[in-house]
Amino acid sequence: MSIRARSRTLAGGRLEAAAILVLTLPLSGAIATGHFRPAQETPIWTTIEPADWGLEDLARIQRGQIGLIDAPDGLQLAVYRLSDLPQPVFRGGVRSEAPTFSDGSFVVAEFSDGIRNQLNGFFNGFEQAPSRARASLAAAPDGRRGLRLSYAREERGFCGVWVHLFDGTRPPDERVYLDARTASTLSFWVRGAQGGERVLLKLADERWERLGDAVDLGELGDFLPSGQVEAEWQQAVVRLDSLPDGIAIGRLASVVLEGIAPARAEVFVSRLALSQAPQRPPPLPDPSPAPGLGGASSRATWIWNTAELLDDPGRRDGLLRFLASREIDTAFLQLVSAPGETLPEGEIDPDPRIRRLIARLHELGIETYALDGYKRYALPQYHPAVLSTIRNVARYNAESDEAERFVGVRYDIEPYLLPGFHGPRRAWILSGYLAILARGSDVARESGLRFGADIPFWYDAPDEVAFQKVTADFRGRERPVSEHVIDLVDDIAIMDYRTVAYGADGIIRHAQGELEYATQVGKRAYVALETGELPDETLIEFGGEPVWGTPLDPPAERGLVGLATAGDSALVIWQPARPAADFSSSEPMLTELLSRFGAEPADVSWWPVTRRIAVPGDKLSFASLGPQPLQQAMDETARELSRQQSFAGFAFHYSESYRALLEDGSP
Repeated sequence: MSIRARSRTLAGGRLEAAAILVLTLPLSGAIATGHFRPAQETPIWTTIEPADWGLEDLARIQRGQIGLIDAPDGLQLAVYRLSDLPQPVFRGGVRSEAPTFSDGSFVVAEFSDGIRNQLNGFFNGFEQAPSRARASLAAAPDGRRGLRLSYAREERGFCGVWVHLFDGTRPPDERVYLDARTASTLSFWVRGAQGGERVLLKLADERWERLGDAVDLGELGDFLPSGQVEAEWQQAVVRLDSLPDGIAIGRLASVVLEGIAPARAEVFVSRLALSQAPQRPPPLPDPSPAPGLGGASSRATWIWNTAELLDDPGRRDGLLRFLASREIDTAFLQLVSAPGETLPEGEIDPDPRIRRLIARLHELGIETYALDGYKRYALPQYHPAVLSTIRNVARYNAESDEAERFVGVRYDIEPYLLPGFHGPRRAWILSGYLAILARGSDVARESGLRFGADIPFWYDAPDEVAFQKVTADFRGRERPVSEHVIDLVDDIAIMDYRTVAYGADGIIRHAQGELEYATQVGKRAYVALETGELPDETLIEFGGEPVWGTPLDPPAERGLVGLATAGDSALVIWQPARPAADFSSSEPMLTELLSRFGAEPADVSWWPVTRRIAVPGDKLSFASLGPQPLQQAMDETARELSRQQSFAGFAFHYSESYRALLEDGSP
């Protein structure tokens, strides 16, 4: 999931980089979503074409999102979202429900398997760099499974895990919080890997969760019989009648554990519960076997450097040896035309030299898909070229021996990278995208070819602003885009680019919906993981009513986003936080930029930044993490997702980086 974004520095240098498009999630309980490395003292800018976004008047924009990409040669700016729709206002009252007790207790979560608890809440690790945290379900040293918090608390930053007591995927006015007024205690079992681990216990109600914070109840040891975390299980018991002022027990939202004091540690939690009688919290669960890994699953990879492999036999043979050693059984092989062949943009006629490569893959038991992809293939003017490519593949197969043939065609189109997808043009873009998948699948199947597609995990997920799924009206049915795609193709690869399996923002959660639907309709789905290098990025969200010209009171800590139009283009500016006086026309670099663009300071609309979200590259890619975290994530994911018949296995993006990751033995 990458885009090529033109960006410039004020010195006039031209930069190009890949920007990561991610779905952000609501978090709670003293939780920031990461650190923010200040941009630089000078503005960063890029240009867009408003017509591409379907916007007539940029001054009417109500909200948007840009990305600051930490490229090796400097920060770059990418524009992701621009919308003239106002921020949704949720005015419903706060709802809460009391649990149904059984034998005097209500178990919120056993933490043995699954990613949701009895209140439909998720858990998730949180961190602010350089401190780090990872939350998963795992066996403690005595074999009992529980919620494992692995953390590295540094002098700076913070880290821990939160557990929601409500369904955070619901819009704010539909959420139901926990009414614990009929309970006397909140309890859970806890142990450390070594003993002596220092952890803060926090609690949030609806109001604190909405503020992204939680109330400190004290060190976890204060609630344990021995007075500290031990290397044996103990029950932490919190009397609800002794909570600090400011916590509404009738609408509890989150339980939070936060590591304190610089340390690297592991803490395990089991059986989180409410009890009516203070003397009768539920006992420690018995050890339970870990869920099985399920049956054998396929392994696939994308191969983008086909031309290099055809030109360099040594490079080809090295890749083939690697694929055989990793038991890869499916290759998504980028199509290339013969050198010097001239075709319409978007059409490919397979280079005859590819026969030898496919035959070698076939000898290794590897099936090969003909792969292509480009965001503009969603646009109607490119559809004839796409269909011609599929027909060319069919003709190639008819002229080739069985061992030299493709088993199918596969498209990685990514229409969400087109300007305006996160704005007024979404419905039109999706209409073209689904239309070419429908027609392409028909043409492929007529020739005996399978038809596959690659999709992001968030095509069926509610967004973080309006809590609405990405839907489209296709053939008279309004449904999540993921369901339309799965219906049209034979298999999908879910670009599930995360590096932890468990949690609200983990691989398992993001793939579940697609796998469940694919199982219903009898289709196959790969879970795709990223192994290529990705830059750190900071997402900048802005919105509200703009201020024209020189802002009189710019936010001191967050900065501003400005837009100015000149002719058919628009200038998008990220202005780091600076004193108000520096926004005057005497600001030389900003004034110079506007002058070169043909605008004046009075022509700029400025929006305040509403949120910053740090997205480190190693949140999305295993490139810097190494083989062991990759294998751990695969094992944990397979334990949960292999229960779905549609789970085809894993796909690795992409062959070169996957090979480098495993053969270089990165830490």
